[in-house]
Amino acid sequence: MWPIAKQTLKAAVRYRFVVTLGLALLVIVFGIPLIVKSDGTAKGTVQLVLTYTLGSTTALLGIASLWMGCGTLAREIEENVMQMVAVKPVARWRVWFGKWLGITLLNAAMLIPTGLAIFYLINARADSPELSKDEKAKLRNEVLVSRSSVREPKPNFTIQRSRAYAYSKLVEQGKTDNQYSAAEQTLRMSVTQPEHVLSLRPNYTRLIDQAQKNPTSEIISQIEELEHQALQVSKGSREIVLPGQMRNWVFEIDPDKVEIINKRPIYLRFKFNAGDEYDPKSHLCMWSVGAGTGKRWPPDREFEEMTIGSSAFHELKVELEGGSVPDNGEVRVSFANFNDKPIVFPMDDGPMILYHDGGFGLNLLRGLMIIFFWLGLISAIGLMASSFLSFPVATFMSLGILLITASTGTLEQIIEEEGITGINHETGRKDESSPLDRVAMTFSKGVLSITDLIWGYSPVDHLSSGRTITWTSLATAFTGIVLLMGGIIMAFGAFLFHRRELALPNPTASMN
Repeated sequence: MWPIAKQTLKAAVRYRFVVTLGLALLVIVFGIPLIVKSDGTAKGTVQLVLTYTLGSTTALLGIASLWMGCGTLAREIEENVMQMVAVKPVARWRVWFGKWLGITLLNAAMLIPTGLAIFYLINARADSPELSKDEKAKLRNEVLVSRSSVREPKPNFTIQRSRAYAYSKLVEQGKTDNQYSAAEQTLRMSVTQPEHVLSLRPNYTRLIDQAQKNPTSEIISQIEELEHQALQVSKGSREIVLPGQMRNWVFEIDPDKVEIINKRPIYLRFKFNAGDEYDPKSHLCMWSVGAGTGKRWPPDREFEEMTIGSSAFHELKVELEGGSVPDNGEVRVSFANFNDKPIVFPMDDGPMILYHDGGFGLNLLRGLMIIFFWLGLISAIGLMASSFLSFPVATFMSLGILLITASTGTLEQIIEEEGITGINHETGRKDESSPLDRVAMTFSKGVLSITDLIWGYSPVDHLSSGRTITWTSLATAFTGIVLLMGGIIMAFGAFLFHRRELALPNPTASMN
């Protein structure tokens, strides 16, 4: 495989591909910092530079990997070059993997110096004498750093109908706490929040009793509607803070890490929605940390007041003498809504506690390695397509695969709406599912399970916000992207190439 890999690299150099790609990367790394416009702060500028340089580098190398993957094999077959290789005592799969290895080595040769250049340029900017001491400290503590995140555990919003029915029957009995048997207490502790909401619907048990005797579609639909409403109420109670109300979160940090964590400030990262357009000074947010403990922040007043905009991430520095995290690692956060409209905190976007656990350099390395895994997979997709298709068709097919796997928003909407035929906007649910809806649901769930393995990582996002890309995440990315998906695509591509007849007349070659 090594001679094939070297030949692939030499071909890239011969066709000036490496030079062109290198020049394009130089323009990205050195040009973007000159034209980027931020909010005027050093932190905002560095975040934008990191986001655009890493994002553009990933996009450019991804396109190059796809082009090389589709072109290097397909063109050699079309130009009758591969026939000269095929007559030699070299297994077809070795040729295929040799091509992939060559493209992968080229990506590494491009990505390593690019990453080093980004690292040194960003650090040079952070050490600029034009920045004040406070700005430098802010950069080192919030961007050029590796910070672990802690969230509240996601609540269980599942509904088990038999358990919900049994619990609703138990609630109907109206017993006091000391009247429950051991089995009944176990049932009370096992129910989820939506099931608890269902117990407050008097007709829920009645409908289920009717369904057991005569399970008509109308009764089943009414039961499903009640369960859907209970689910929405439960999610809303976790996300929505009404005017004049408070919301509390509890974050659990490993007590063994508290002493180290307390040597630096911790940060509260959050994002909220308010159903309006973004206005940087539109909403009054009042926060407190550590209520009921000896680690209360702010120390001199009940709440820290902030006037900020919705639909954007914000960070709040929490710093107390001796550290902000109690010895038990339990950080309590409170929010008070004194606005005239509800404030919504989406469960997927926070809030979270961030604390320092390493340096920027190692975090950048882990992020670049995930990008490298992506590039290896993209080149494998291109090679797989070119194993049985011509160059233009292989390119079209590969782009189609990448576009489908990247359209997660559309697929998530299909799952949320339970199909593609639309929903009843009065009820918020689909009146009746068609066979097409079921096919679309199955397809969307299948594709999303694959995309989560591939694209379920945000190295650029994490790096620009100073959040840790853990070694566990890196290992998971390697397993899912390279070993699992990459392995399947590589094996399939090598098989197709092995089965392809290379000696057939090639009309394209004869025309040339």
